[in-house]
Amino acid sequence: MPDATDVTSATTTTSATPEELLPALKTELGDAADGVSDENLLKFLRWKPSVERAAGRFRDHQKWRESNPFVFEDRPLQASKDDELKRILETDVVIAPEDFVSKKGSAVLCGRLRNNDMADGRTVEDVVRMVLFTMDRVLEREHAQVHGITLFYDMKGVTSKNIHVGIPRLLLNAIIGHFPIRIASAYILNAPFIFKGMFAMIQLAMPPKLRKRFHFVSSIDEVYEVIDKDLLLEEHGGKRVHESSEWVALQMQRESNGSVISLEECFDGAK
Repeated sequence: MPDATDVTSATTTTSATPEELLPALKTELGDAADGVSDENLLKFLRWKPSVERAAGRFRDHQKWRESNPFVFEDRPLQASKDDELKRILETDVVIAPEDFVSKKGSAVLCGRLRNNDMADGRTVEDVVRMVLFTMDRVLEREHAQVHGITLFYDMKGVTSKNIHVGIPRLLLNAIIGHFPIRIASAYILNAPFIFKGMFAMIQLAMPPKLRKRFHFVSSIDEVYEVIDKDLLLEEHGGKRVHESSEWVALQMQRESNGSVISLEECFDGAK
């Protein structure tokens, strides 16, 4: 079983660099590493620079993929090959521009759940695939591999039609113990009572270290302490203007020219 606390653990376990450990990881994984790029294997070593731990997370990722084919296997996790994925990505539920970085160097994902209209035909699995697509792109960035991910969710305007208890449950099941992702911190602004009640139940499934990194905040000023104000969206007092359609178009172009380095290749069922 994967160690759920790993999602928040520190990155330093050895003096060797991930690049120096790469040959040993390939030897440890054997045939399982065939066809997997160095760039993808390094994601696991930057998550945890230990051959044993990185290999364990890689194998746990493969086992999870075998039991949850809806993410990568049933349909390609590519906006250029899945119209519904493309549509949901363009609804601005979660954004992650490449230069959106916290003061400590982690990649920032900004969510606005009021844009998640569960009445428009999207399913729980559709939404989870959208978030994992975004995280897959974020994990291509070395600063995200090294420093982790900071989540900032603005719950302003959220109603019952925007949330479904199955989304965080399925998403946490994917991330915790199965992906080379470290959640550095999470800040939830303007959370309505209905969400706080739902989240209280969901937190019970989180490892204690991760639970402590989720913060309900009442003022955007608390977010400014973690993320430079200017980097935030204009609606949050920053200078950022983001067009998701342009970001999605760029990812589709990258899919077409083969420059995407996706975790998709880390499971032999996808080869």
